[in-house]
Amino acid sequence: MKPLLALAVLAVLASCSASGTHDAAPSPSATASPSQSASLHSSGHPSGLTRVSVLGDSHSSWPGSWFERSVADGSVPGAALGVFSSHPGRTSIALQAWVAEATAQGGVVLVQAGTNDLLLDGAPPARAAQGVEQLVGAVSAHGAESVLVSVPPSATLGTATNQLNALLKAWAAAHGVPWLDVTSAVTAADGTWRPGLSDDGIHANASGGALMAEAARGQLPRLLAAM
Repeated sequence: MKPLLALAVLAVLASCSASGTHDAAPSPSATASPSQSASLHSSGHPSGLTRVSVLGDSHSSWPGSWFERSVADGSVPGAALGVFSSHPGRTSIALQAWVAEATAQGGVVLVQAGTNDLLLDGAPPARAAQGVEQLVGAVSAHGAESVLVSVPPSATLGTATNQLNALLKAWAAAHGVPWLDVTSAVTAADGTWRPGLSDDGIHANASGGALMAEAARGQLPRLLAAM
């Protein structure tokens, strides 16, 4: 390995170790392919499709995630992949730094945040909900439409996660923001993961991701058609 490359690798590893966050997965930022981009109309949508981006933490980029196995792989009718703006370890407030990136192609942005507010910042559900609501508002201010996505369960903060989802769902209904529930299928009554659906108690494993992706594929076409 060349000296400069070796130093760069060591710097990245040191940064990851120093962060101390549970979101250790890399943060992909993938956009539509050149062939898809070439089909865009002036409205920012491909012919007959809605451009769908995501803004969130590691839950949307974890290997085999619900987003990778629905919008990103092209299996959601009526949707074309927009910006993949997923940033592990970031709270809802920190994610505001990537709103401009996530909304760059217009269309619809799926917003999923709040886990790190609870887990890393120790925020109560009400404060975490306010941060997510502000994030949705920032997306709208940048000219894109939002779909608010439910927060996955937690092995250690199940009650708080349930409360956060209840607050976000009620806020979405009151403000006319579409609500995408990708987590009911994987959540036990106490807000923890159903058995066998998470290996670390935070992120979905392959089985959990498959159920969440199925929920996204089942709901998104209807939500997009109504927007």
